[in-house]
Amino acid sequence: MIHAPATLRRLTIALDARGGREGAETWRLGREMGPDPAQALVGRTPEEAARLAPLVFNLCGAAHGFAAATALGLPAAADDAAMARETVRDHALAMLHTWPQALGEPPDRAALGLLARPNGGDAFTTALVGEGAALSSFSPAELDAWLREAPTATVRLLARIRRDIDPAEGRAGLPELTVQDVAAALGPARASGAGALRETGALGRVARTPLVAALLAGEGPSLFVRLLARLVDCLTALKPAPLATGALPPGLGIASAARGLLGHGARVEAGRVAAYRILSPSAWNLAPGGLLERAFAALTPGPSARWLAPLLVSAINPCVPVTLSFAEEPAHA
Repeated sequence: MIHAPATLRRLTIALDARGGREGAETWRLGREMGPDPAQALVGRTPEEAARLAPLVFNLCGAAHGFAAATALGLPAAADDAAMARETVRDHALAMLHTWPQALGEPPDRAALGLLARPNGGDAFTTALVGEGAALSSFSPAELDAWLREAPTATVRLLARIRRDIDPAEGRAGLPELTVQDVAAALGPARASGAGALRETGALGRVARTPLVAALLAGEGPSLFVRLLARLVDCLTALKPAPLATGALPPGLGIASAARGLLGHGARVEAGRVAAYRILSPSAWNLAPGGLLERAFAALTPGPSARWLAPLLVSAINPCVPVTLSFAEEPAHA
């Protein structure tokens, strides 16, 4: 079963010697549950609920706003530029702050600062990848040459990760979430496959680009490939294109959020919201037995786990806070 997404408040991932054989350490995931914020929309008029949704779920406010308006049957036009900015900002914070921190390097504040400048996209791209703006169309050989050249701090981090990580570490994958899956999970009929395990995120959005497709064919959804996919997705989002969802049943709204497909389901009766449910990307990626659990099951709990674990969390990119615990003291990702 898929967790009701908004009820998951925090995830703890800890190394636990008690769970393994002969004292070997193993990863344990703990979920802290809480009230469902989507219930704040129940009892309101559709117009009130549509105005409130992006404020309650402000992490990806533009995506939530569009999905809410569509689900509530209100006129809605996707603000693709705003949703793309949310995606770029999310990836940039990971690549320029989280990744350096995991590897003991200083954050790249200069590159982050370029995002705040009007029309700073080209300068940001150069600061991020140098002359690698066409990264998605590289061959694996061109990727290797670019990593050896390492023209920017971000590329140097990726080169280090490529050099030092076994592709088997954290390698896990599931079928990509589709619009039809989200509609089935939120629809009144709840089709029998609605609870199937799926994944959603940057990797799925760029999986058919020449470079990522070649890497997936060669090594599967490795940690490096997932991290690289965030970079490719960031470059793609700098030139946004609309999500094609096709015709949706009444009461459903779907948007492409920074972390993957986002779904809203609403039932309106007598001019008021009678029921509301949201399936965030993390409802799928953090489901019991899902992508995050599988990826950590494939991560060796050795000395390198202190820097691999935060990178793995970043690669999967949950939209809830995650605490990593390595016995002595917790770390936040």
